[in-house]
Amino acid sequence: MDLLTQGLVGSAVAQSFCRPKAQYRVAFYGAVAGMAPDLDALISSSADPLLNLDYHRHFSHSLAFIPVGASIVALLIWLVSRRRFDFREIWMACLLGYATHGLLDACTSYGTHLWWPFALDRVSWNLVSIIDPLFSLPLLVLTVWGAWRSRVWFPRVAMMFCACYLLFAFAQHRGAQSAQHALIAQREHGAERQVVKPSIGNVFLHRSVYLHDGDYHVDAIHVIPGFAPKVYPGGKVDAYTSTQTNRDVARFDRLSNGFLCRHPEAADVIGDIRYGMLPTSTVPLWGIKINRAQPDEPVRFVKYREANKADLNRFYQMLFRRESLPRQ
Repeated sequence: MDLLTQGLVGSAVAQSFCRPKAQYRVAFYGAVAGMAPDLDALISSSADPLLNLDYHRHFSHSLAFIPVGASIVALLIWLVSRRRFDFREIWMACLLGYATHGLLDACTSYGTHLWWPFALDRVSWNLVSIIDPLFSLPLLVLTVWGAWRSRVWFPRVAMMFCACYLLFAFAQHRGAQSAQHALIAQREHGAERQVVKPSIGNVFLHRSVYLHDGDYHVDAIHVIPGFAPKVYPGGKVDAYTSTQTNRDVARFDRLSNGFLCRHPEAADVIGDIRYGMLPTSTVPLWGIKINRAQPDEPVRFVKYREANKADLNRFYQMLFRRESLPRQ
């Protein structure tokens, strides 16, 4: 998730197991450790535009790396503080804070190397968006207030809230999956590959993508407990298939979990159809640009993140279901 939320979760977990007298220090240790794995975003190369994608949420996010990463962060904090504080206290807080990062990222949709080095599969449970104010704001209030007032039960309540929210997100995801299956059956399609993920900032409006007969079909599915799911039809876009053996295309295919499409407005761009500016959009958020005349040349990473007022209005209309809601 976003860096602030990662720091808050790490801080809340660390505070939940500390002495009240040390709570303000432990809050800081846990927050730093909770954010530290995202330092992998600094791994990049101008000669290799996919290097950053390769190593983001990689070894630094794995469960096996938690003791190593926590020890590095704890040692740096201890040295910067000129050894004034108990290293065991710092290390334990960093261990708890660091341990939350990969698991929280796995709840989103991009994919996290949780099992590295034993397996290279990317884990993505598609429960929450990378930015979700409904998740982050209560966490912010409870975590900061607990550290300020030295009250351990505030971060413990924050942890209970996180668990309840993720359980609710799981139920929402299952509801969106059921609606997607019903939609595919209604259209008499056979899904060769499919995914459902929450749109930005909420767990109600989901992006549905499935592959049928060489095309990716994209729709938005709105799910609210007690009401029938609502489908907002999107469109379809050509899936990318090629016999060319371009190393970068193969890497991008792996990073995109096989959800490659042709950009509908740029024939030389291959995109990741899992993501779009709108949950109904067939234009991918990012992709790679290839030289069709020289397909073995290095690719260029491109982004399509421009949103206009009409896009925002359309998003809010879908999110708040301006139409009447039929009860189940």
